[in-house]
Amino acid sequence: MAAKGLEKIKSPRDMIYFPVAYNVVGLVFVSVLYAVAPEHSVETETLNNVLYLGVLITHWSVLCIMLRRLGVNGLRELVTPKKQLRGFPSLLVFASLHVLFTTYMVLALLAGRIPLWGKVDLPLAVYYIVIHPLTAGFIEELVWRGYFIEKQLAAGQTEWRANIYSAISFAFIHGVIVFDKLIVTFVWGVIAGMYYLRERNLPVLMVTHVIVDVTAFWLTLFRPI
Repeated sequence: MAAKGLEKIKSPRDMIYFPVAYNVVGLVFVSVLYAVAPEHSVETETLNNVLYLGVLITHWSVLCIMLRRLGVNGLRELVTPKKQLRGFPSLLVFASLHVLFTTYMVLALLAGRIPLWGKVDLPLAVYYIVIHPLTAGFIEELVWRGYFIEKQLAAGQTEWRANIYSAISFAFIHGVIVFDKLIVTFVWGVIAGMYYLRERNLPVLMVTHVIVDVTAFWLTLFRPI
């Protein structure tokens, strides 16, 4: 059982280590780019490609850690809904998270907080609109909503604290420099955590996360506003 496996892991250190790993990997990748090809380090497309490659590698590394700790059956149990799907709460969390992050993206684009992209070829478009959202949606919700929240509950934390701590950790995987994004992703974590604690349904959060990421990357790449 996943919960029994989680009972043995009482330290909150992973909620610190994982965000640190994401930021360190991103810094290392950007540093390598600057050392190897400094003339390309200021190009938005190249910089984003390098950063998101680091994110993708870190995502899958974190999933490997989860597999090693819980095994396939443990992960399957974590993902399997514990309660019957209810339409209204699921639609509410989908709408809330979609409005939250899409509004942030639109405002950031209009304010020039997100730099302009140049032409993006088909393979990169597929990566950003398909591969990255699928990866992030599955792994981030699995780890920060399912694994971390259940891990803290098994260690005796209250639901409120488990949710807040997980949301803080989730916010910091998205970077430590852009303050407004930290706030938005923290709020995301709180809303998603509240839904998970009430409904115990990770697939709804995963699907929501994927769709929101598809929208966000589409707005960033093609700037229809």
